[in-house]
Amino acid sequence: MADEPTGALDSKATDQLLKMFTEINQDGQTILMVTHSIKAASHAGRVLFIKDGEVFHQLYKGALSNGAMFEKISNTLTVITTGGGVNG
Repeated sequence: MADEPTGALDSKATDQLLKMFTEINQDGQTILMVTHSIKAASHAGRVLFIKDGEVFHQLYKGALSNGAMFEKISNTLTVITTGGGVNG
């Protein structure tokens, strides 16, 4: 479990930690991370969006790059914060 693991880190340390999390996950270990960082979330295989205490939406990374996942998360957050619905 990781609660805002990159919150107090500089960019180099953030990149190192996210790389380590990716390696640990690829070795078969589940990591539960709570974050407001789109960069950190873009490294995850699955992202859950919580709104009013409930899962509002989820995204699966699949074969997307970290950059493409970053964009997908960012777009979803824009829809959520502007009051729109999210499909898929």
